[in-house]
Amino acid sequence: MSAQRYRSMARKHWAEWLPKKTAELKADGELEQALLMAGRAAFERVLELMQQGYQAHEAEEVALKEFVLLPPEEPDEDDWEEKELRELERQYQRQMRGWS
Repeated sequence: MSAQRYRSMARKHWAEWLPKKTAELKADGELEQALLMAGRAAFERVLELMQQGYQAHEAEEVALKEFVLLPPEEPDEDDWEEKELRELERQYQRQMRGWS
């Protein structure tokens, strides 16, 4: 993958899962710079990990978690749909772990 691809992934992920952070960065005129930095940092981390012996997919998994696929923001207390969606996702993840 490339820094540009990681940047694109960050844009999509942040817009969906980090709407407050995205809105703040956009309001401050810093969103594009933050996305660019995240993409570059992830790319450089992948290269670093591969030099340490990681396979490409392993290195990407680590780097993406660190710089691109950041944990979701907590929902607003009044957002019942978001709470329900997160609970369903937790149940699904538990169920999927039971299958492996």
